[in-house]
Amino acid sequence: MRMDPKVDCAKAPVAALGGREFFVPALSLRQARTVVPGLLKLLPRLNAIQSRIGAGDPLGAALLEPDDLDLMIDVVHAGLTRAYPDFTRDDLLDLEAGFSDLAGALAIIAGQTGLFAPSEAVSPGE
Repeated sequence: MRMDPKVDCAKAPVAALGGREFFVPALSLRQARTVVPGLLKLLPRLNAIQSRIGAGDPLGAALLEPDDLDLMIDVVHAGLTRAYPDFTRDDLLDLEAGFSDLAGALAIIAGQTGLFAPSEAVSPGE
C-alpha cells in the first residue's frame, strides 16, 4: 500500500487495524464530508454503549443498529484515504480487525477532524 508523498504524516497519530499500522493525518474536506456526518451519527450511540459496558451491562453493544458497523467501516475507510489514496474499502474489509480496532481508529479519526479540542477527543471502545 502506497502512502501519498504529498501528505505529511510525520506528526500524524497511528491507528492499528488488524495488526497493521496506519498514519491518520489531519483530514481534508474530501474525507471530512464522509467522516463528519458519520461521526455525528455514530458517537452518541458508541458513547452510550461504552457507558453501559462500563456500568457492567454485558449487552451494551446491543444498542448498535444494523447499519452502524457499515457506517463505522465507511468512516474509518474515508479517514485512512488521506494518507493512503489507493486503499480501498475492500482492503479494509479484508483486514483481520475487530470491533475494538474499528473503535480505536474512529477515536483517532475523530481527533483529526478538528471538531474536538484535544481534551474533548472521543474515545469509543476504550
